[in-house]
Amino acid sequence: MATVTANRLRAGALTLVGTTASTAAFMGPATSIYFNTGPGVAAAGAAFPFSVLIAMVAMMLMAVTIGAFAKKLPTSGFAYTFTVKGFGPRGGFVSGWLLLGSYAMVAPMLLAGMSALLSSFLATFGVAIAWWVLALAFFAIALAVVSLGISRSVQTALIFLVFELAIMLALFATIIVRGGAAGNTLAGFNPGLSPTGISGLGIGALWGILMFVGFESAGTLGEEARAPRITVPRALLTAVIAIGFVYLLSAYAGDVGFGIGHAKALMSAAAPWSTLALTFWGPALGKLVMVAALSSIFANLISGANSVVRVMYNMGREGVLHRSLGETRGGVPVKAGVYYLVGSILLTLLLGIIWGPLTVYGFAGTILGLGIIVVYILVNVSLMIFYRKDHPTEVSPWRHGLVPVAASLVMLLPLYGQLVPCPAAPFSYAPLALAAWIIAGALYAARLQRQRGAAFEQLGRVLADI
Repeated sequence: MATVTANRLRAGALTLVGTTASTAAFMGPATSIYFNTGPGVAAAGAAFPFSVLIAMVAMMLMAVTIGAFAKKLPTSGFAYTFTVKGFGPRGGFVSGWLLLGSYAMVAPMLLAGMSALLSSFLATFGVAIAWWVLALAFFAIALAVVSLGISRSVQTALIFLVFELAIMLALFATIIVRGGAAGNTLAGFNPGLSPTGISGLGIGALWGILMFVGFESAGTLGEEARAPRITVPRALLTAVIAIGFVYLLSAYAGDVGFGIGHAKALMSAAAPWSTLALTFWGPALGKLVMVAALSSIFANLISGANSVVRVMYNMGREGVLHRSLGETRGGVPVKAGVYYLVGSILLTLLLGIIWGPLTVYGFAGTILGLGIIVVYILVNVSLMIFYRKDHPTEVSPWRHGLVPVAASLVMLLPLYGQLVPCPAAPFSYAPLALAAWIIAGALYAARLQRQRGAAFEQLGRVLADI
């Protein structure tokens, strides 16, 4: 049963199903499939399924790393608390600061993307509503849902998650049962079909890994999950395996849907899944894919906002952010939610007016992707330090050595792909913005250390009494 104490989150509010659902919803399966298939195929060609398989293996390795931390530290701080234990207060604070800045892009990215897509979708029916009006409406709905608490939020996200998966899986099944354009074949798992060899496979894996971003959010639910030392690691692996299977199926269905020898047609399609839906379902049902994408973005928004808010809450109660962010109302960090979503809608409207909403989606997504990849690497390194320092008798050469090293090496592929070649403006500003954020965090950490002295050394100490 869920319990609440003063300024604490609602302990025991989430079952394994709820924790897994929140994690899967943050991954945004339909959104990832809809937007990432095209650029993934552009890099890896017909071998994109093989690239997705590489990404899935990498994320399973990351799930093992995060799960190993979660067994010892059931916290809402995720990488913030994890890296404090590995790198010490100052290094851990900067890691948490990077996580916060990266996650902060979730709501601006999704508010902009969802409102732009819905505005265009409604226009096909002769209904004209400006994107910024829809963004304000989605902001108000998200704020209301997040303020109701994690249980209601997850229930809402689960409804949209089931809906999007049902539509996408039905489309995959239709394509596969009908034999696609030229018959079913496993040729897409042949790496030799990559038009540019290993380079193409690596960049394809970048887009595959970006599909999984958000799975790590289970690490922010450690104080609200039942039996979190068991639930969180299981939720991580379950989400990666289950949604990873959906991603593999989507890459396979995309290949055979266009035909294994027609990867160029898939690359050049502006909206490949809309094209496939119209081809195999016809005009009447073809628009369902867009509805699934919109449903996915909303579920992603709710689950993503909850994760960001819990990182803010954790840092607020430790006093590294304003302490009001660490307050709860009925076990819900309402103030953190209000501050985050209000700031997000203001940023969305400001940048959307300057660049347009879809550019905001891409810009914020670039910052999110870059930042989370670096956080993954820092968590891997921190795990090896943490177990050798605090739990030397439990060190496993495989779990606390080989796995985090292998995961970090794989992460260098998407990191390279995000930076080389240098993208056009404004996307070229994203690495600079992230670097400025990291420098600001390092300077802020130095100031906190000077001001608080010994108190600063206690960062990361706040854990659930479970």
